[in-house]
Amino acid sequence: MKTGRGGRAGASFHASTRARFGGLALALVLGLAFPPLPLHAAGRGSATSPPGVPAVSARAVVIMDQATGSILYAKSPDLAIPPASLTKLVMLHVVYLEIAAGRLSRDELLTIDARDCSPFVPFGSTLMYLAPGMRVSVIDLMRGAAVVSGNDAAFALARRVSGSNEDFARLMNAEMMRLGLDELHFVEPSGLSEKNQVTARQFAQFCRYYIAAHPESLKELHSLGSIEFPRLEHATASFKPKVGIIQRNKNNLIADYLGCDGLKTGYIFESGFNLAATASREGTRFVMVTLGGGSGSSASGGGDQRVRDGTRLLDFAFAGWKTASPALPPFPVLRAWYGEEPRLALQATSPLAVTIPPDQLSDLAVRVEVPRYVEAPIKAGEKLGEVVYTSGSRVVRRVDLVAAKAVERGNFFTVLKDSTGRLIEAILHGEDRSHLP
Repeated sequence: MKTGRGGRAGASFHASTRARFGGLALALVLGLAFPPLPLHAAGRGSATSPPGVPAVSARAVVIMDQATGSILYAKSPDLAIPPASLTKLVMLHVVYLEIAAGRLSRDELLTIDARDCSPFVPFGSTLMYLAPGMRVSVIDLMRGAAVVSGNDAAFALARRVSGSNEDFARLMNAEMMRLGLDELHFVEPSGLSEKNQVTARQFAQFCRYYIAAHPESLKELHSLGSIEFPRLEHATASFKPKVGIIQRNKNNLIADYLGCDGLKTGYIFESGFNLAATASREGTRFVMVTLGGGSGSSASGGGDQRVRDGTRLLDFAFAGWKTASPALPPFPVLRAWYGEEPRLALQATSPLAVTIPPDQLSDLAVRVEVPRYVEAPIKAGEKLGEVVYTSGSRVVRRVDLVAAKAVERGNFFTVLKDSTGRLIEAILHGEDRSHLP
């Protein structure tokens, strides 16, 4: 394919398009773009933070903008650490996929297997207090896993979907590989095992994808302050609750931090205190992951420190950045010379927004750079232009524009007709005609 001289987005794009197409694949699958480098970073294992970043106890930290995927701050983002109960977010993602595929329903009632209840669930586990023989809906189990971090809920859902924790973990790993998140690896769905491993960078990328793919999860799961379980209808022959039991959300930021509506806490001895959090204010949403936090030897002390760390980091993000979406004209439909179809629509590979410091918003501008025409054949997803965001003279973000569909080269008569049209076009615009068929 060749492109016309439509400014900066003309022929120069074609030279690198095919080499870069593989790198665009994940962005096209997710509808999101994961930037390769953070805007601010402390080095691996470094205790040094850029000015304004609060000191935190966590060994690994990533703060990411939800709209653009920009990493606003990172500390040891590629350090592998057991995620503990953050694992349940991946488990819930797989369950949502099963629901979307029609293989599972929110309202389906599962009969609870004794193997997924105490005392078979390891000693010290967090539970939603399932009992053998209970009939519990899928959505209740999802809430039990998300809100109170019930390992029994995670096991029950895994058994329903795959028959065992091990087989369900294989589904989790296959899904992470599909998303290109090769540093997330799981051996079971609850987070109890220290053999589950993640990095803060890739887990933040997963959380961003999870929110975009399942926006309903914030309302129906993660922002709930509590759940009532078990309820009277969950009585069995050997378990007869007299009243419903209220269980509180393990993520205290839900109640204490303005705009926080997710996601999950986690703790095991081998990792320390972990947190995946998201908060939204006035159109700006951030995702934050902290791994390996701790404060002394007490669980309560470490949990309190985790809340303080999360609060400070989210305050830092909201004070320093704001997401904006300046108005854009509709993308032009390009003339596709020699194609089976004469016109080609464009689509963006990630959300059309930018996150910048608030004091730069007044200078924010946006432009679309595309060629006047393209020449078939053209592959679906092939880069043809850019949306460029600037603040003053500085480029702050670029979003690729790609072909919305493939355009194959036309037959002999189409090429002959378009050759005549192109010749006239070239003469009128004084263009080089040496490349015409």
